[in-house]
Amino acid sequence: MKARQKEPQKTCLLEFQENYENLEYLRSEISSCLITEDNLWLSYDEDAGIERLSKTEKGYGGHKHYELSDFFDLPEENGEVDMEALAYAEPYLWFCGSMSLKRDSPSPDDSLEEQLEDLADIAIDKNRFSLGCIPCIKKNGNFELLKEAEYKGETIKARMLRGGTKSTELHNALVYDEHLHKFMEIPCKDNGFDIEGLAVYGHRLFIGLRGPVLNGFAVILEISFKTVDNELILERKPAEDKLYRKHFLDLHGTGIRELNITKNGDLYLLAGPTMDLDGTISIYKIEGGLKDEYSSVVHNPTRLFDVARGAELEHGQDKAEGMAFLPDGSLLITYDSPVPERLEGKNGVWMDLYALD
Repeated sequence: MKARQKEPQKTCLLEFQENYENLEYLRSEISSCLITEDNLWLSYDEDAGIERLSKTEKGYGGHKHYELSDFFDLPEENGEVDMEALAYAEPYLWFCGSMSLKRDSPSPDDSLEEQLEDLADIAIDKNRFSLGCIPCIKKNGNFELLKEAEYKGETIKARMLRGGTKSTELHNALVYDEHLHKFMEIPCKDNGFDIEGLAVYGHRLFIGLRGPVLNGFAVILEISFKTVDNELILERKPAEDKLYRKHFLDLHGTGIRELNITKNGDLYLLAGPTMDLDGTISIYKIEGGLKDEYSSVVHNPTRLFDVARGAELEHGQDKAEGMAFLPDGSLLITYDSPVPERLEGKNGVWMDLYALD
């Protein structure tokens, strides 16, 4: 399907605490978004927390910050999670770090030797290997994140996928995968393993990969789980030999930036360049979602429209990375590295709303 650029239906103002410590990082590095009724949830790159906003006349405000360390014992104190994905399935808000390696960037102010050393240095942020869920319960008009809560007569708690400081149970399994094993030790922006999308539908949890892209096909992993001693443990499907499923999608060479599943099971994808490139970012739809099988290859997902073309903007700016459905069915798109015209005052940023007609 040919590209179809579409103009936003209107804009939406996000307003944050004026005295928030990481305000400039927050409003300029939003990586994922999610809506639960009148609340907007956000994550951004330079922290280990989740942000909640509430509906206002112009968009969303009333900013509240939640630290992941209040719910879990994280491997690295004050380390970033690189949280790239959020999802909601009652009664939990789900989150996922990128689980990726990173390569240092050279500074033009450094010597040649220092720059070469930076480009050779591959680092591990221990908190990036985080996937979990937190009780998300509506109280007094707003949804709240709680370490423990009562839900339908049961006590529910915050839970994390079993793993260590440099991997998870999922990551360990993928090291031996016939399609992905060679990418597990490649940094995220080098077309290495990099998580940027998350969606939950029933007992199926879908993980969208920005990278790798295999001969033009993007990858979605699917997992199921059980709880043991308050940890999430991967669980095989009957008659299947792997702890995960793999779905390959022809997104014309782009990787996945965000996933969303509607109540009727339709899957929406935000797709863009896998590496540090400007380029078209598009929204795709798979009606009815992915097949409930051990694997699938989707050749012709419906390409709805494009939301940004990097070549028309300054390099590295206005990168669409978040996508969430509003209760009225419109689509909110949030941007990493927004162009200066999007910034409002000291604590606001304008994002876009699209109609899906």
